Amino acid sequence: MANPSSVLNTNIASLIAQRNLAGAQNSLAVSVERLSSGLRINRAKDDAAGMAVASVIQSQIKIAGTAHRNINDAMSMIQTAEGALQEATTMLTRIKELATQGANDSMSKEQYYFLVQEMKQLMEELRNTAGRTTFNGNNLLGTFNFVDDSGAVIPENEWSPTGGGGIIGTPQVGQNGPWQFLSGAGSDDFVEIDLIPIWATRAEALEAHAEGYGDGAVKVGALNALYTRVAYLADPENQAIPTGEGYDRFALAPATVVNGVAVDVDAPDGPGVIRVGGTYDSNDEIDANLMSLNDLVDEAILQINAHRSYFGAFYGRLEHNIANLSAQTENLTAALSRVQDTDYGAETANLTRVQILQQAATAMLAQANAMPNVILGLLRQQ
Repeated sequence: MANPSSVLNTNIASLIAQRNLAGAQNSLAVSVERLSSGLRINRAKDDAAGMAVASVIQSQIKIAGTAHRNINDAMSMIQTAEGALQEATTMLTRIKELATQGANDSMSKEQYYFLVQEMKQLMEELRNTAGRTTFNGNNLLGTFNFVDDSGAVIPENEWSPTGGGGIIGTPQVGQNGPWQFLSGAGSDDFVEIDLIPIWATRAEALEAHAEGYGDGAVKVGALNALYTRVAYLADPENQAIPTGEGYDRFALAPATVVNGVAVDVDAPDGPGVIRVGGTYDSNDEIDANLMSLNDLVDEAILQINAHRSYFGAFYGRLEHNIANLSAQTENLTAALSRVQDTDYGAETANLTRVQILQQAATAMLAQANAMPNVILGLLRQQ
């Protein structure tokens, strides 16, 4: 740069020193901001491309965190349902004990009556357990209604296991499932859990499947059949177990064939087959009235176990989902740190450098401002 040797109005050296001092001060301000905020990128001008990358990574981390909470909610819901089913298994096991005890021809008629009344109360508690098992107001296990032959709901106190009709579950989409949980960043990254009510029949489950349910626990209907059978035995107006017939009532199938004619051994008037509320076997359509009470209890326990197994399988899946989300969040956070966090080692070194440059530029500016004094020396010699 060619500069006039001796001028007064324009001090080029001072302008140069001012420019460099301003640059040093700007760099110092950036270093102070980075060191005080802990971020390398505080605004778009710091690193436009890096800011865009950091924004995407931050969004992924936030979504993963929310999905993590979603899956924790799903796991809590499953634990609530499975805990109730665990107690249901305990009650069914007690009913199995009572059914085995009842298959004993040495008992009196009164003893049979007390025995089946305990069974009835346990079945009612199973029903109540299903009705009260909720999560955030959503029913998880369903309940059931009594219906007549046309399917119309009838009051419980008007229902008779020998008077036609039967029991249906109450699967309602939005109340009993299916439940969906977003488990990741993608719109298709979700988990769907089917909670078919434990009181539903197989036919109801298939109908519900057509309306949006999946194949959560296909083995359904055994609780329907067991409830009807126990209600029949426990009703003193319709059933009185004679002394010495406990084995027939509890261990044998209720429908037998005598001389080619189907006879219900429980019916006081002879021939006839009790209603059991539908079929329950997922493959063979086995009619429940061809099974003994002991067999029905076993089938009910298997039905509950099918639901518990389904929940357990999903719980294991969700645990892996949680582990994956945790690892994903960890790696994304590390990537975000590399993009936007301040490297304190490098930045403190840069701070020291710009501080020295600022001091040097200040000193040089003082020197440059003093340079016009040379002209005063020339003027004194005149």
